Amino acid sequence: MLNFLIFAVLAAGVVLGVCWPVLKGSTAGPRRADYDEVVFRDQLAELERDRARGLIAEAEAKAARNEIARRLIAADRDSPAAGARASGRWAAVAAAAFIPISALALYLALGAPGQPDMPLRERLANAVANNDVQALMARAEAHLAEKPDDLRGWEVVAPIYRSAERYADAARAYQNILRLKGPDAGTYADLGEMLVIANAGLVPKEAAQAFAEALRLDARSPKARFYAGLALKQDGKRAEALTLWQGLLADTGPDDSWRGVLEAQIASLSPGAPVLSDEQVAAAQSMTGEDRENMIRGMVDGLEERLKSAPADLEGWQRLIKARAVLGEIDKARAAYGRAREQFKADTAAMAALSQAAKELGIE
Repeated sequence: MLNFLIFAVLAAGVVLGVCWPVLKGSTAGPRRADYDEVVFRDQLAELERDRARGLIAEAEAKAARNEIARRLIAADRDSPAAGARASGRWAAVAAAAFIPISALALYLALGAPGQPDMPLRERLANAVANNDVQALMARAEAHLAEKPDDLRGWEVVAPIYRSAERYADAARAYQNILRLKGPDAGTYADLGEMLVIANAGLVPKEAAQAFAEALRLDARSPKARFYAGLALKQDGKRAEALTLWQGLLADTGPDDSWRGVLEAQIASLSPGAPVLSDEQVAAAQSMTGEDRENMIRGMVDGLEERLKSAPADLEGWQRLIKARAVLGEIDKARAAYGRAREQFKADTAAMAALSQAAKELGIE
């Protein structure tokens, strides 16, 4: 506590030093009005001498005398009063006392005054004992920077990167695992998944290659099969994607974690599923009035109604959000985006795709 009191005294001294010009200025020398009064009285005396010598007429002397008197009164009225100067001094003193005291009280309430200092080296050394995840990560990264061929180190940090939503770093970790461990279907699938999530749900070329390698090593890999189907769908090969996903669904158990997402993707590709194409949305933008109402709003309302009974249709939510935004219904677009996020809150890839779409539409 003694250290805190010393800090408070030092802080008060600093504040007083900053406020010293205010304190000093309040008593340093005569006021400006005092100088003005001397000047104006000299002018009055000079005016009387000119009137006595007949250099100025009586009427003109009276007018000049009135003007000088008016200026003298105005100068005295505009000068700071002693009370105001005193209040300024007390405000500075109050600031000097209040700032350090309030800072100390805030620190005692929210800080950790009983916690000893812990330099970075000590924090890293005690990371495991203190369960300090950030320190553990920093320690692991420093170790891998010195020993980039430590396979076990990369295997440890890869899932931690994923949990911390550092997907690009997780992908780099899986690349190093493959470099050191050799080809492995599961690692290739994990690498591709991290690349997809880091790319806001879109399957880049590197990810597609990783999934292809995973399927070459294990043709029944669920993760690789799912994302390979997603790549086909994004390339416009909807029939091929549907065939691949239906085969995966046949091999999926009722309790498998990916079953719900897989069924939603299949539903979005099934014949007869009402969707709103990009071409239709673009056509709606060029229409006006009643034509636009008749063509587009019924379809959008129908899509929203269908999603109530089939809420796992990710693509349907994406199209609904986009259509509402194109129609200028920003509040409805945001509402649909919120419902979609609630529906897919456990699906990292879906959440990333929804977030990217919302950013592009300017509604997030």
